[in-house]
Amino acid sequence: MVKKKKKGEHNGKFRPGLKITPGSKKRENKRVVMFDEEERQEFLTGFHKRKLERRKAAVLELENKLREERKRVREERHKEYIKMLKERREALEEADELEDVITATTESVHYDHPNHTVTVTTISDLDLSSSHLLETLTSSNTTEGRQSEDEKEDDGEDTVGTVPRKAGRPLLSKKIQSLSTSLHTFTKQKKRNRKKELRGQGRHVERKSAVVPGNKLRFGRTTKKQRRQRTGKKGRGQD
Repeated sequence: MVKKKKKGEHNGKFRPGLKITPGSKKRENKRVVMFDEEERQEFLTGFHKRKLERRKAAVLELENKLREERKRVREERHKEYIKMLKERREALEEADELEDVITATTESVHYDHPNHTVTVTTISDLDLSSSHLLETLTSSNTTEGRQSEDEKEDDGEDTVGTVPRKAGRPLLSKKIQSLSTSLHTFTKQKKRNRKKELRGQGRHVERKSAVVPGNKLRFGRTTKKQRRQRTGKKGRGQD
């Protein structure tokens, strides 16, 4: 048989300091609602304030993104500049090597672009033997060549020197060729557009000069006699 514990009893004993009144119930603490006009006003007018704060945070975030984007673009431009500088140095070294070989040039044309300047040089004659690019005689045949030259001098025959080799096409890089072709097409198209504009202006001027007030056509210049015949006036000799 299980015994029920009485209210306030703990392990068969009453808790010390616990007052038990008959018929009493456990009551919750009372909550009091206080109305504050200042807090209410701040809550009602805080929508605009919070909106401005969100806008300010968005502007700061956008500025940070723009700063990062500018930094990235600056780094890319720096890399491109270093690459272009390296290519230009290599091209200058190649040009210095070709200067020793070139014997004659026909013309040099400069094209000014917004970012760079292109110089097209047409090479006519090259002497590749002077830079040891063409060696027709080996070390074993040098003595034989000298002996044959001596024999030819004794016989009275003229010796023929090295003939400079002619280049079939200008020695230009692919980039310069593409730039020159694009520039040529651009200038050609610009000239065509200019001619079309001039033709259109000429036709407009002709039509405008042909029309006179009163819907009458004027066919070129007329003489004084023709104008008098049209108006019906008489000249001095006809009076």
